[in-house]
Amino acid sequence: MAVPPGVTGLDRATVVRDGSVVLHEVTLLAEPGELLVVLGPSGSGKSTLLRAIAGLDRLSAGTVLIAGTPTSSQTHQRDLAMVFERTHLNPVLDVAGNMAFGLLLHQTPKEEAQRKVEEQARLLRLSRLLKRRPTGLSAGEHGQVGIGRALVRVPKAFLLDEPLAHLDAQERVRMRHLIADAVKATGVSTIYVTHDQTEALSIADRIAVLNAGEVVQIARPQDLYLRPASIFVADFVGHPSLTQLPARLVESGGMAGYRVGARTLPTWAPVPPELAGHVGREVILGVRPEDIQEAAPDSDPDRAWLPGTVVAAERLGSDTYLTISTAGHRIVGRFPGWNTARVGDAIDITVDAASMHVFDAGTGVALHHPDV
Repeated sequence: MAVPPGVTGLDRATVVRDGSVVLHEVTLLAEPGELLVVLGPSGSGKSTLLRAIAGLDRLSAGTVLIAGTPTSSQTHQRDLAMVFERTHLNPVLDVAGNMAFGLLLHQTPKEEAQRKVEEQARLLRLSRLLKRRPTGLSAGEHGQVGIGRALVRVPKAFLLDEPLAHLDAQERVRMRHLIADAVKATGVSTIYVTHDQTEALSIADRIAVLNAGEVVQIARPQDLYLRPASIFVADFVGHPSLTQLPARLVESGGMAGYRVGARTLPTWAPVPPELAGHVGREVILGVRPEDIQEAAPDSDPDRAWLPGTVVAAERLGSDTYLTISTAGHRIVGRFPGWNTARVGDAIDITVDAASMHVFDAGTGVALHHPDV
């Protein structure tokens, strides 16, 4: 492939460890100034991907590119700023010394290094820790110092592996936006690994979803949410997860509908061309929580609705998430925070069939997405 200038990442990279393929022909390239987030479950190969770029894991095939240049050099020669989930600080240096280490290693004058460390420490709220040794830090403080040590300089690329894992929820929100701002300010390519989809959706320019060592989709956050390539992606992106509802695609009077249990959910639209070959066949409907509403079927007999029973209620202030059993399946809907439904209550829900994603029941591949 033609490689764009200045990118950092992997081109058709394979990593084999102990006879098992950990990464398979992965192409993932972050552009200058881009924050590319790698999202995936545990064991999907996320950390191996970063280690391969850093030169810590050897490629069986493919190429590592650093700032647009293919490289097989040693890790210390690649000029990367790395943050790993478990931060390793030099125990004989205080926090200021640890943060300045990379700057001094790259011949930054001592006075300039001190100024940059103090400035970064203020942003990270670490000024009070600058004279402390690592043994006197909490796990969260260790992580913040590791982030500061990376952000204090301008490398060829940032590699961040679960950098916020040890921080509390409020601090994670502040730190992830600080990292995003730093990336934009430096114009450096950044690859950021996480299993936290909220983190990924909130700061990424693009998200790469990794599963079993393969990139299954790369897209902007909104596109990933609105047009997932498969059930796996749709289920992994969004909270609560997209509900998978088995159904049969039917056609009546030229209009499409989905048979769920004893009821048919009408779309009030013709069968989309991409679904023409699936009429009469089983499909999986992907239903987002925001596409479900409480119904009053007596007021509108033509309304598409399903009878159900509340089996769980999660109240989060502004929103209430109800898990509802309907047609032998469970579906999660988002309702106003003042909703008073309790477990065991009967509830009728409307489902906008025209707003649902449709997936192949066998392969899980997306067949149709709603117009947005």
